[in-house]
Amino acid sequence: MFKTTKLLVSNVLLAIAATVFVVPAVAQPPQILAQATSQANINQLNDLLQKGRDLVNSGNMDEALNVYLQAVQLDSSDAKIYSALAYVQALRGDFEAAAKFYRDAITLDPQNADFYYGLGYTLARLQDYPAAAQAYRRATQLQRDNINAHLGLAASLFRQQDYRGAIQAYQAALALEPNSWEANASMGMAWLRQGNASQSLQFLQQAMELAPNQPNIYLKLGIAYLEQGDRTAALDAFQEAARLSPFNGEIQFQIGEIFRLQENFEGAMQAYQQALAMEPDLVAANMAIGEIQLRLRDYIGAIVSFRRAADRFADQPSVHYYLGLALKERGGREPQAIASFRKARELYEKQGDREGVRQAEAALRELEAN
Repeated sequence: MFKTTKLLVSNVLLAIAATVFVVPAVAQPPQILAQATSQANINQLNDLLQKGRDLVNSGNMDEALNVYLQAVQLDSSDAKIYSALAYVQALRGDFEAAAKFYRDAITLDPQNADFYYGLGYTLARLQDYPAAAQAYRRATQLQRDNINAHLGLAASLFRQQDYRGAIQAYQAALALEPNSWEANASMGMAWLRQGNASQSLQFLQQAMELAPNQPNIYLKLGIAYLEQGDRTAALDAFQEAARLSPFNGEIQFQIGEIFRLQENFEGAMQAYQQALAMEPDLVAANMAIGEIQLRLRDYIGAIVSFRRAADRFADQPSVHYYLGLALKERGGREPQAIASFRKARELYEKQGDREGVRQAEAALRELEAN
């Protein structure tokens, strides 16, 4: 019964594991010196560049963009003006435009590590992780002591599930800055994804010593302890994370998972409900509540929970499958149960999930035979 939710939970764990891999912030706006030929153009360009910097510093990105666009008309050969445009576009959230301007800057100055770093950042925000990794790698080649470029490279490789490559990149970052809690925590999660929980705990505990008030570290520690089978230590870590970050739904979800494993269903339900109050779209928490209600034979409660989940996550086949189970167990609602199982089968087929299709078809055969 719990197979599908375990898959959902594993996806949540991966998402949580990746939260430490925040792509480093884009560099500060570059200082630009006017290089236009005529004195009049130089004066006008300097005025525009100063105005652009002032607008960026005041947070007026739309006006800053217009000013830098005027500047590039006066001098289209200055790579740093293009990088300023890229920086502003990134702050505006237009990462496609930012990537274009960084590429323009690189065309004019292909040996500038900052431009490759900025390009890597924007591509990562676009979730083009292979291209982001390529840009970050070039930045590390041009500037080997740029720790943020190494971290960005590692994060991009991690997102591609190239954990061995990510570990190598984190090793390079730690060689530059051994006391970076971010790099230690990230290395720990990369080792965990490689299946080495003991090595993972070593780096995560080092991160905890370096930054004892960072809730994300305790969240990762809890995950590592879970992988090692130490539920008590995992619960302690999650509870410390919750103390440091009381409004984090994912932490509450993990606490709920520990309670459920201990068959403390009342505590689990409370934790899941707190998680949903903080993050209503946490599908695994919705599923977990419904499954506990099924296990406790609270079929009406389970129907309500799974219907609520189906309203929010209509494309999740497991939601419809478990709704069908609850309807079947309640009795007297066989047509509704059949409709739910058919919907689940349809969605499982779209996902290419053969085991899910098999489960749904078995449930349908049982109902239709009666």
